[in-house]
Amino acid sequence: MNPCALFTGSESNHLWLTEFERQFPQLNIQDWQNIVDTQTVEYGIVWQPSPAYFQRFPNLKAVFNLGAGVDAILSNPAVPEQVQIIRIEDGGMAQQMNEYFSYFLLHYYRDMDLYQQQQKQNHWQPHTVKSPNQFRVGILGLGQLGSQLAEHLRGYGFDIAGWSQSKKHLEGVTTYTGDDQLKNFLQRTNALCCLLPLTPATRGILNHQHLSQLPQGAVVINGARGGHLVATDLIDLLDSGHLRGAVLDAFEQEPLDPQHAFWQHPNILLTPHCAAQSEHHVCAQQIGSKLKAILSNQPITGLINRNTGY
Repeated sequence: MNPCALFTGSESNHLWLTEFERQFPQLNIQDWQNIVDTQTVEYGIVWQPSPAYFQRFPNLKAVFNLGAGVDAILSNPAVPEQVQIIRIEDGGMAQQMNEYFSYFLLHYYRDMDLYQQQQKQNHWQPHTVKSPNQFRVGILGLGQLGSQLAEHLRGYGFDIAGWSQSKKHLEGVTTYTGDDQLKNFLQRTNALCCLLPLTPATRGILNHQHLSQLPQGAVVINGARGGHLVATDLIDLLDSGHLRGAVLDAFEQEPLDPQHAFWQHPNILLTPHCAAQSEHHVCAQQIGSKLKAILSNQPITGLINRNTGY
C-alpha cells in the first residue's frame, strides 16, 4: 500500500515506527520526512503536527491522532477542511487517569492537605473521617475517559455526578446536561474533576464565574488542558479561601514558566502533564486496526466532528 506518514515532532518516532512494524508490517508506515513520493500519501499518524506536515502531503484523506485531545490539530490553520481527524479511544490512558484522580481525590477526602499544614506547625490534630457518600465528586466531561473515571470512582462510595454537553446515562451517576444545568452541577460538587476536550466552547470554563459556584472549601483537579483554566481567577478564589485547593496537570505553556505563581502557591499541587500518557502498543493496535478497516471500506469509531471539536 501507499506509505502512511508518521509525525510525532520528537525522537520518539523510532519507538512508534518499531511498534507499528511489529504489529502491522503490511501498512507501510514511514517517518514523514523520509517519504519521497509525497503525492501518494493519503493517511497520516500524528501528534501535534506542524503546518509543514500538511503542506508536504497535499492528498491526505485522514489523520489519526496519537492521543485523545485533538485541539492541536483543530487549531492548526494548515489542516485542509477535507481531511478527516480520528482520535485515539483510551490508548491505555483510562487506567492511568483513574489512578491519578483517585490519588488526589483521596488526598482531599482524607484531609491529607490539612495534615501537611499541621506538620509544618508541629500540630497534632486528628480529623474525623467523613462518610464517602458525603464527598460529592463532579466530573466535567463524560467522554471515554470521564465515563470510565465515573465508573471507577463508584467503587469508593463517593457521591458521583457528571456534566456534559450531550445527555449521558451512567449507572450510579447523576448526570447534568448543557449550559442550563451547569450551575446546579457545580453547586453540588465538593471536588471538581475536569476531563473536557478543549474547544472554543470549553476554553476558559474554569473561570471565576463557574468556580465561585462551587461550595465553600471545594477543590479543583484539572487533568485535561491548560486552556480550560483562567489562572488568575483560580488564584483569587484560593487566596480568598473560597477554594481549598487545586491540582493542575496541564498548562497553557509547557513547561510551566519557572516564575509562574502556581509554583509557590501553598494550595496548588502541580504535576508535569503526566496524568496519563499514550501507551505505544495500545495506540498502535487501535490505529492500525482502524486504518485496516478504512482500507477495507469498514466503519470506524473516533471520527472528530469539527463543529463540536470532539
